[in-house]
Formats: sequence, structure tokens, C-alpha cells
Amino acid sequence: MAKRNATRYPGVFYREAQRVGGRGTEKVYYVVFKKNGKLIEEKAGRQFVDDMTPAKAANIRGELIEGKRLTRKEIQEQEKAKKNIWTIDRLWEEYKRQKPGLKGLVQDENRYKKYIKPAFGSKEPKKLLPLDVDRVRLKMLKTKSPQTVKLTLALLRRICNFGVKKRLCDPLPFSIELPQVHNEKTEDLTPEQLTKLLEAIDTDIHTQAGPIMKMALFTGMRRGELFKLKWGHVNFEKGFILLKDPKGGPDQK
Repeated sequence: MAKRNATRYPGVFYREAQRVGGRGTEKVYYVVFKKNGKLIEEKAGRQFVDDMTPAKAANIRGELIEGKRLTRKEIQEQEKAKKNIWTIDRLWEEYKRQKPGLKGLVQDENRYKKYIKPAFGSKEPKKLLPLDVDRVRLKMLKTKSPQTVKLTLALLRRICNFGVKKRLCDPLPFSIELPQVHNEKTEDLTPEQLTKLLEAIDTDIHTQAGPIMKMALFTGMRRGELFKLKWGHVNFEKGFILLKDPKGGPDQK
């Protein structure tokens, strides 16, 4: 360790070291001070590379003592703490990693990138405010349907609940209220319309479209469920159809 050389400023000294980027040596200034009862030695900077002087080092020492400047160790601890913070962005990435085959993940990814990430991505769930969510909800309702807003806020809530369940973060300090959606609409065919539809199906030359339409009419199966249907899923003896991997979740009959 090179020799300490005192300056005329209290708590400021320097050591001679090989000059960076040039020949010869240069002075490397250090400051010494007490904080929370501990004696701390902190590097202030190099004579040429950092354009450091004893006066500048003394100013740095004063800022360190007053808490206006962080020590290198405190900065490192802050950076380490940031890496351990589970933001909405980090929770979403972990959520996707643990649920790679989740249905609707593509749509959720689009909603996340468009609406959730810009407003909440860098925040922790516990630091979200009801006003933050209200602003996003009201902004979306100006151009998007209530259903889109509902699905987006439900995704935000799901991500936060996932983090809490995995003990990665604290819960939201409030409940996210989802907008009510009144878009359910049921239209029934009249007997005359149904008769004409069945006649059209029976006279159509397409060998697959007709039976698929009849299956949809008589069972209420969704398009995706019909396309996944195989002969092994149909029990003609008991009159049951097995729905493999339906939209609702587990297999159903």
C-alpha cells in the first residue's frame, strides 16, 4: 500500500500511483470521515483522469458527511437491492416462464405491452395507487371497449396475485375494480329460420361444413372444440362427447 500524504484539508489525503493514460505518476485523493460511529475511507478521484484536487475532495467529504452523496459501498448496496425488487415487469416475465403453455398468452402479452408495461412495468405492486389504475382505466375507456379494459386490469391483478402466491412481493394495498361489461347478447332462430338453415345444410355439397354446423347447433360446442374433436372422443353407447382441453380449463363431457 502506497504512503499516505496529508493535505491542508482535514480528512483529505493522497497516495502516489501510476498515472492512467500517461507516463509517470499521479495523485489519487481519498477522504476519511465518520458515519454512524464508523470510520470510513472513500476514494475521491484521480488527479488527471478525474481532474481531482484537494479542494474538490474536501467538498466531496462534506457531502458524504451530510448525506448528500452516497459512498461507493452504499451505491453497491442500492444496486444490489434494486436487483432483488420484484417489479411488475419482473413478475410478468417470471409468470410467463412458469406458465409457457397457458392459453391466451399471446393476447395477454399484447395487452401487457400496450397498456400495463408503460404505466406499471417499473413499479412494485405494493407501490401502486388506486389513482394509477383509475387513470389507465379511464384512458382506455375513451378508445377501447369495456371488455378490453376488464381483461387488461384482470391481467394486472393476476400478475400481482401470482407474485404474492410465490412470495416474491407484497400484495396490492387495494382491490382492483373491474369495469362491468354488458355485452351479452343472445339471438335465437325462429322455427322458420331453423328449418331453412337445416334444409340449406342438407342440400349443401360440402361434406364437412354441414355436419360441423349441425354439431354446433345441437351441442353448443365452440369452434375450437369442434376442430379438436376425434372419433375416440365420442361415446355413441352412452351419448357423451369428450371435450379435450376446452377453453374453460380441464376436460369435460
